[in-house]
Amino acid sequence: MNEAYELFGCGTDELYTIAVSGYGYDTDDNLATYWAQHDLTFRGISQEGGSGAIVSTYGIGAYPTYILIAPNHDIVEQDMWPISNTQTFVTHFQNNGLTQSTCEPLDAIFEADEDEVCEGNTVNFTDISEGVPITWEWTFEGGTPATSTEENPSVTYDTFGSYDVTLTVHDGVATTNTEMVDYIAVSTYPNTTLDPFDMACVNWIELELTGGSPEGGVYSGDFVEDGIFHPAEAGIGEHVIVYSYTNEAGCEATAEETILVDPCTGIREISDNSIKIFPNPAEDMVNLTSVSTIVNIQIINTLGQVVIETNVNGKSYQLNTSDLESGLYLVRLETENNFILKQLVIK
Repeated sequence: MNEAYELFGCGTDELYTIAVSGYGYDTDDNLATYWAQHDLTFRGISQEGGSGAIVSTYGIGAYPTYILIAPNHDIVEQDMWPISNTQTFVTHFQNNGLTQSTCEPLDAIFEADEDEVCEGNTVNFTDISEGVPITWEWTFEGGTPATSTEENPSVTYDTFGSYDVTLTVHDGVATTNTEMVDYIAVSTYPNTTLDPFDMACVNWIELELTGGSPEGGVYSGDFVEDGIFHPAEAGIGEHVIVYSYTNEAGCEATAEETILVDPCTGIREISDNSIKIFPNPAEDMVNLTSVSTIVNIQIINTLGQVVIETNVNGKSYQLNTSDLESGLYLVRLETENNFILKQLVIK
């Protein structure tokens, strides 16, 4: 046959085994005593119910005998008796063309596809134990499920913290376990917010996006590039702006707001006390002051047309409005920090 037998359990049902039947060995305790007296460590089905299992399974009478059983439960040799030492078993095995199998020492070892995750994420565990385990008992502190008997389980971690993982393996004879302390680190998501946006006019070339917190995140959306929104390209209507922030643990959270691109034909004012325009109403001249440095000034009529534009580098500026017709206008001031809209009336 040239197949394998095992003298000491390797944790597999594919190898040959030994059973014993005999008066006085019909309980597990009695049989275990017999094994110990004869310095034998074979595992066999008779160790799961004593000789009664042999009688019921194979119909063999309860008299002292050892039985060699194949993996398919066929009896290879029924009456191996007397047995004086381990070599006697080996001789019986070899007479039946069997060779001894090689058993690896059992050692519980495992790995995870990730050991640092964000709340709510799933970790996939893989058993890489040495030897031939046939059962697995996992304990996952802080995980769902908290325990598992699967060979390669998946576990979800919902709460911030560091958690232990324990694996116990059994090969049919030996049992061993490994505990990894604080093996899985679970991080929280950042509290990411985005302030509402002011209205933008459709004729504006670009608008720097601000208001995302914590600072250092990324703005995204249609017609957004490097933190700049392009109203003229986006067109009239509402557009979604997304702000994403990733913390040091690699956990990302987002917030979003809409920005309205208006034709600015019905002039609207954005209130900001840091900007002053006087006199207002004005005739030939108007003064503009700001707590921040003014970079650019645009005067926009009710049709959304820019009728005056000038670049500025200062906190105050006097603008000549003598060429403007009487009516309502929108003053758009670009400062170092943001854009401000103010109404202006020309007499």
